[in-house]
Amino acid sequence: MRPESKKKIVLLGGSYGQIPAIIEAKKRGLYTILCDYLPDNPGRLLVDEYHCISSTDIEAIAECAEKTGADYILAYASDPAAPAAAFTAEKLRLIGSSYHSVSLLSNKKTFRTFLKNNGFHSPNFVITGDFASPVDLAELKKPWVVKPVDSSDTKGVTDINNENELSNAVQKALRFSKCGQVIVEEYVDAEGANLHGDAFVVNGEMIFCMLGDRIFSSESAPLKPSTELYPSRAPKELIGRVEVEVAEILKKTGFTFGGINIEARVDSKGNVYIMEIGPRAGGTHTPQTIAAATGFNMLKAVFDVFENGSVAQKRTVNRPAICFALHINEWGIFERIDFSERVKKWLLEQHIFVEPGDILKPYSEPGSLIGVLILQFENMNQADEIIPGLYEEVIAGIKYQKQKNTQHSITFIQ
Repeated sequence: MRPESKKKIVLLGGSYGQIPAIIEAKKRGLYTILCDYLPDNPGRLLVDEYHCISSTDIEAIAECAEKTGADYILAYASDPAAPAAAFTAEKLRLIGSSYHSVSLLSNKKTFRTFLKNNGFHSPNFVITGDFASPVDLAELKKPWVVKPVDSSDTKGVTDINNENELSNAVQKALRFSKCGQVIVEEYVDAEGANLHGDAFVVNGEMIFCMLGDRIFSSESAPLKPSTELYPSRAPKELIGRVEVEVAEILKKTGFTFGGINIEARVDSKGNVYIMEIGPRAGGTHTPQTIAAATGFNMLKAVFDVFENGSVAQKRTVNRPAICFALHINEWGIFERIDFSERVKKWLLEQHIFVEPGDILKPYSEPGSLIGVLILQFENMNQADEIIPGLYEEVIAGIKYQKQKNTQHSITFIQ
């Protein structure tokens, strides 16, 4: 079929985690146009047309969408690309949320400021753009968390306990900030709950939301969750409070359409902190895990709205599901993965992003994800039975040859 007779969609980002969006677009019979600054991204092999453009280059993305006659644009599983999608949708009058709302949610400085100005709980913070200049942390309670204001997936994030650690932490965060700004904020305890999940918004209304529990097990990246369980074990009353706050925030920011990724904490005093609302569906196959647990498929919902203006699907099942981020905690050369019989019993999906001979990075490094496992259970008791030993069991099954990283070269460890 000639591309002129098909509806066209611009997809921002062609990493392994974004391939599900490409596949769904192809299933819908759309002509797929991919924008990604990496010429060797895996998604380029699946699309009809590829442009080597950064998904964060707002003007270039809008120009590409206009020249190709795009009918839709989607930034799937990418916070940094979301503003470009919103800007383009607004400029070309395509389906999407406003550039203002998406930009506000995508930047930690503007989002924290919004929360404070509108009466929501938010950690105290300061902003800096220079690791060499002194930063006044006198008003902030220890410990502190240092983050780029415009990055995601815990890139450049560090916990610190004293000012002697600040310079190195800020320098690390600046490596991942396109705008050159870093936020230093108070650490929020999660004794009440540490929640993560996705929701879907149509015409400003949150029509679906699923929150789960984050589990942190990695030795090399203690701030990066290795496992997510859906649904959360937290009390329904608490989940309801979080959902109400998220809905209020969406209303006040003016966000009207699409998947959102939510990170929330409930502290020891019962205070709800909405830490992040990413204006896109979650990465690391979070939407697929939520679909396994609930029957609600957020990717299909996006395309339903594109094609029909509404979402017909509803929650149809209630089966706990786990998403596990495959990784190791050191440098290595990948060989294979051997899953235990206990893991195989509940394994629903496996997505492996590497091949034998590929270099593996420790989980603390960007681009370190080996793949994703989705496990599904009949009830929460079965999930509770496997979770305590799951991390060690899966990590032990990843076979690789240990390496020593020297930044510019990799050396075998004999």
